[in-house]
Amino acid sequence: MTTLTTPGDREAKRRVRMPIWLVLVLVLGGMTSVMALVIGVRFYLAGLSSADQLVKDLGRSGLAQLTATIESQLQPAADQARFLADILSRDQVDPDDNQRLQDLLLGSLAAVRQLRAVAYVGLDRRMVWAGLNDNGRGYSAQVTQELDEHQVPVILEEAKRRGTPFWAKPVLFNWSDGPLLIAVAPVFRDTEMVGIVGAAVSTRTASVRLDRLSSSASGVVPFVLTGEGRILMHGSIATDVPPGRRWAGDAILPERTEFPDPILAAMPWPPSGNAQERGEAGEDTIQNVALPDDSTHLIVYRRLGGYGPDNWIVGYHLPKTWVDRSYSSINRAIPFALIVLVIALGLAYWLGRSIAKPMIILSQAGQRLARLDFTPLEIKSSRIKEVERAVEAQRAMRNGLQWLSNYIPRSLTPVLMKSGDRLISRERDIVVLFTDIVGFSGIAGGRPAAKLAGLLNRHFGLLGAIIEQEGGTIDKYIGDSIMAFWGAPLDQEDRADRAVRSAQRIAQKLHVDNERRARKGLKPLRIRIGIHKGPALVGNNGAPGRVNYTLVGDTVDVGQRV
Repeated sequence: MTTLTTPGDREAKRRVRMPIWLVLVLVLGGMTSVMALVIGVRFYLAGLSSADQLVKDLGRSGLAQLTATIESQLQPAADQARFLADILSRDQVDPDDNQRLQDLLLGSLAAVRQLRAVAYVGLDRRMVWAGLNDNGRGYSAQVTQELDEHQVPVILEEAKRRGTPFWAKPVLFNWSDGPLLIAVAPVFRDTEMVGIVGAAVSTRTASVRLDRLSSSASGVVPFVLTGEGRILMHGSIATDVPPGRRWAGDAILPERTEFPDPILAAMPWPPSGNAQERGEAGEDTIQNVALPDDSTHLIVYRRLGGYGPDNWIVGYHLPKTWVDRSYSSINRAIPFALIVLVIALGLAYWLGRSIAKPMIILSQAGQRLARLDFTPLEIKSSRIKEVERAVEAQRAMRNGLQWLSNYIPRSLTPVLMKSGDRLISRERDIVVLFTDIVGFSGIAGGRPAAKLAGLLNRHFGLLGAIIEQEGGTIDKYIGDSIMAFWGAPLDQEDRADRAVRSAQRIAQKLHVDNERRARKGLKPLRIRIGIHKGPALVGNNGAPGRVNYTLVGDTVDVGQRV
């Protein structure tokens, strides 16, 4: 019997048929392989990009922290020099009254712990100065009729030429333990300069503060170079350089090649960097430095201006092996890309839950911070690096804002947050209050710095609590004095009553505290309180990058004189 076949049957016999298990293996295996390849390549490229960005971010973060540390040491000196010069220029203290001038300078030292010394120098070369004692305990003041330091006349001449506050070149005095950075502010009377005020910061002390940022584990070493390439600050100055040492050519600052830091000695000079080595803003630079022992180091730096005639080079160096480990870890992860993908599919739900839970808590914590509520939320540690970093960043931000809130009047903070940039300066009717400790020079003389600071902090705490309870705003602490005001930023119809009540309560509180001091065998503290009411210019005053909400006007001057 002959079997007939149709063309359709013959076509069907030529088709390849496979078992279902093989189809599933090929389809799922092929899809998984493609997905693993695509995801692996994308992860690898993203990892390289992230590692590169991480290095840049860490560089910017480290430089920002380093710059902030330097500015925290130097900016208070500049502010204090300008403040003292303003007081002397406005006849609040007579520069010829040596005793009052010494009291003012001692109070300034107690208020600004970064200062090594502060002085007033008249055009007649008479210098009234106060400084930290050689043993580091307590302050002393004296008057010098004839200057034996040749640098002082040079600074006087420069002040005459400039006529504005400036930072002098680093100097080394006979009594200083190392080079000093001096913020200079001229004092004027009737448009004529009669002298200068100088506030000095020790580069040796600043280097000790700088050394606290170094890390022996990662090999991070911070430094500050002048525009000429001399080492101004370095973490090892306090341990490797004797106090007051002079270098080649009788220079007070060492060249990079003289200093015991081979990495800085090998640093290309003048410093430069191409576009790929710079940060996004083009300010931060990363350079590779190879040493004769075949080790490679990274130098991360930026230029910092405003503290002398030339820009400084502020940065740090660390072994390049630290960065290489970040890239090598990415390369080692390539063979495990498929395994990671399979594990990721099985743990997707768990990861989602692990990521979502802390993120929700972080969001709640962020909302609290927006309300200036610093109550911490319990956030458990996460095994996911990025989440843990976000948790640590939130904690750091909360701590930073909490510290920052200590420097802003509590009554002013919510108003600033609501008003934003609308707090422009305008004239308002206010009541201003000043307090001042009687005979503070005698109290400060010979007293250890820590005890003197403790006395002032307790005194300010007692008075400040009463002022805030009466709705006042503490504007500033001036040596041993407090300046507070009522009537701004909020309108207070009973501002005069509040100020008077504050003065009465302060007197009562001080009387009680003096009884406590008497029981301990201590002398009582007596204060003067001045209150004045009138118009003043109130609002944000200062440079664009640094403003203060404060008062300006005759009312403030009269209140202080009262």
